[in-house]
Amino acid sequence: MVKRHKRASLARLETMSELLRRHVPELGDDARIFCLICLASAGALSTYVPPPPGVLAAYAEEPDLGVLHMELRDALRLSFTSSLLGVLPRA
Repeated sequence: MVKRHKRASLARLETMSELLRRHVPELGDDARIFCLICLASAGALSTYVPPPPGVLAAYAEEPDLGVLHMELRDALRLSFTSSLLGVLPRA
């Protein structure tokens, strides 16, 4: 079961990488690592956004605590953009 899951995950990652290389060919082989970073980031961020009720209550009581709070869409955009800029080749 583990091997089947890993094979399927690698196949999906390869499909994602191929699609990305079609649209951003300058990534070359780095498309795979970028896609992996995006998948990991999306998984991690989805556990924090939206924050649990206790955290939202703390933000309501002390707004300064929420200074880095973002909606999931914004957090993903920032994460993906930062990762993409990191893997793009530099001339």
